[in-house]
Amino acid sequence: MGSLFDDIKKEKSARGTRSRIAEILDEMSKADAADLLKALDDHSIPASSISKALNKRGLKLAINVISRYRRGELVTKVNNESV
Repeated sequence: MGSLFDDIKKEKSARGTRSRIAEILDEMSKADAADLLKALDDHSIPASSISKALNKRGLKLAINVISRYRRGELVTKVNNESV
């Protein structure tokens, strides 16, 4: 068995630092992307509601990712624009 550090490095995602929110926004029409950003920024809408609505459209977005976005922990680029 190798070192713990080596094992952790092997588990590192090959996807890089691009957030799932950015990926979803890039897949959407401009109108849907604007609606999603509006919902993400509206803290009266539960993260679970956003996640469920996206899931019905075949788009998976974890509740914890929404929460991290809302806390300002995610800095990402969508079509070269900061989100």
